Amino acid sequence: MIESNLLKEQIRQRTDLVELVSEHVALKAAGRDYVGLCPFHSEKTPSFSVSPSKQIFKCFGCGAGGDAFTFVQLRESVSFPEAMKILAERAGIEYERLAGVRSPGSEQGIDRAGLARVNEWAARMFREAYADGEIGGFARSYTAGRGISQEAAERFHIGWAPDDARWIESKARAAGISAELLRSAGLIQRGNSGDSYGVFRGRLMFPIRDSMNRVIGFGGRTLKGDRAKYLNTSQNILFDKGCNLYGIDLARVPITEKRTAVVVEGYTDCIAAHQHGIPNVVATLGTALTDNQVNLLRRWCDEIVLLFDSDNAGLNAADRAVGVSLRHNVQVKVAYLTEGKDPCDFLNSKGRTEFEELLKSGVEALVFKWERTRQRFASGTASGKMEAVREFVSVVAEMSRYQTVDPIQRGLVVNQLSALLGMPSAEVYNLLVRQARSQARTGQMGVPARGVGRSEEEEELAPERGDAEQVGLLSILRVLVNEPGYYQQVSDVFRPSCLQFGPARRVAEKVVELCDKLGEFSPSELLACFESPKEAQYVTDLIYEGSRLGNYEATITDTTNRLRRLEPLREVKLATAQMRGDGLATTAGDSEDEVEKLNRIQRVLAGSHGFAPGIPVSEWSGSVSSGGSGE
Repeated sequence: MIESNLLKEQIRQRTDLVELVSEHVALKAAGRDYVGLCPFHSEKTPSFSVSPSKQIFKCFGCGAGGDAFTFVQLRESVSFPEAMKILAERAGIEYERLAGVRSPGSEQGIDRAGLARVNEWAARMFREAYADGEIGGFARSYTAGRGISQEAAERFHIGWAPDDARWIESKARAAGISAELLRSAGLIQRGNSGDSYGVFRGRLMFPIRDSMNRVIGFGGRTLKGDRAKYLNTSQNILFDKGCNLYGIDLARVPITEKRTAVVVEGYTDCIAAHQHGIPNVVATLGTALTDNQVNLLRRWCDEIVLLFDSDNAGLNAADRAVGVSLRHNVQVKVAYLTEGKDPCDFLNSKGRTEFEELLKSGVEALVFKWERTRQRFASGTASGKMEAVREFVSVVAEMSRYQTVDPIQRGLVVNQLSALLGMPSAEVYNLLVRQARSQARTGQMGVPARGVGRSEEEEELAPERGDAEQVGLLSILRVLVNEPGYYQQVSDVFRPSCLQFGPARRVAEKVVELCDKLGEFSPSELLACFESPKEAQYVTDLIYEGSRLGNYEATITDTTNRLRRLEPLREVKLATAQMRGDGLATTAGDSEDEVEKLNRIQRVLAGSHGFAPGIPVSEWSGSVSSGGSGE
């Protein structure tokens, strides 16, 4: 077991932020830094920046910022210790042993990292059962019948859950894994009699991995005639089927390279596409396409092609998916199959070339949506068409709910709608505006105004305006977070305790501590001292503000001189506060000791700074005239 800060430092040194972020965001070089679309909010123009030299990131759109630990906290919605575990495992560091954490079979191991480990173990067990000559024969026959090759089955780690209700628990008992952990992972559950049984039985198993290659859950297809054809892991702290996509671990890089993602409905459809050399394909997890899934994909691509069956269920799924996709700044097309085949069957019978042609034949989302809407109002009457127009415009107007449509794109949408509906652009624009206002009034869209409904922590991190001393201290702080070597020049005037703004004071205290301990430090070393994403964001803001400020030498010299001129006023204020705190007041009721104490403080201040002993204390807080500049 090693000390926590040493382990944190070891993880930090072995983690390259650019590589980490590139696993989730398509980054492009921009001078010394890298830029990309922010993974934490929707945007069309990249405002997310990563600095390799500082090992920090900053989004100039939503304000998010920090280091590798912060990125994982925000990306995975986890605590700082959990982020440490994720980065440790990614870096090949034995976190459990070094940190002295109890094994995943204990109750303390039931967190995201513990669930990921037990899922990885279960995936191996299912895989071994599938490969077993006797136990997995039926499963292997099924995949062969679907045209899935042995290589593809291995690549996607297809497994088999035997029909024995006690199988997985007996395997876990032999491996020293507790039933509590199995239940938390959704692998077993209790029956009415109180006995436990395996959730997945007689099912072909598809391990579901996230973009960080962790097994977060499973999808199981029955091969024994169960009424539930597909069964997914129940939602837990690691797995949410509306936030992930099957195959994203293998498709992420191809999607980034092609700038296009293809979304299908079934696990075998996704596997078949990869097997036939089309690797930028992912599948939904038994649900309609969600906002979270679209937001996940748009980090790596500019276009999403939705490929669904041509039956009513498939068309309805595509219809819902388009409604979701239109809310995000990504081009969406819809392609659908004919002849009643699913993508897996189509690939096996038609091959890769015709499949790619099918994808190219996809229609724009707005065109697809309008055709589907118009079909529901097929009466041909003027009122029927107007109803269709209103419903269609309502869907399009909902895009502004997330404020993702910039003026140029809004104009393109209006023109496209005008052509589709056969209406003048001005009339279409007015319809959109009225619908957007109507939705805003009914609470369907809109963002709370600044300062409304914000948490106490958010309010605490609001910008602070202070007097000349506060401004000066913050200026020095912005320099020191970038160039701590200047600390010796300012140590006599840079007092963190004098900072009134809580986050700034805490950062300043840590800066002084690191300067005293290390002499100099890097921005990432400073950021590693803060576990709250909000505080990490504030530190990052200070770093970038200081970088833009530049000219550190002049800033330090000028600000230090100003603070030294303000020093007398600082001591007067402190003395005044001390006396007020002691209850001192020059009234008839004062004791002789209290009056003498007050006079003694006055004489000390007068002797040191030239103040006349007779000046009333109430006037000490005025401006300092000698050598001052009106500050």
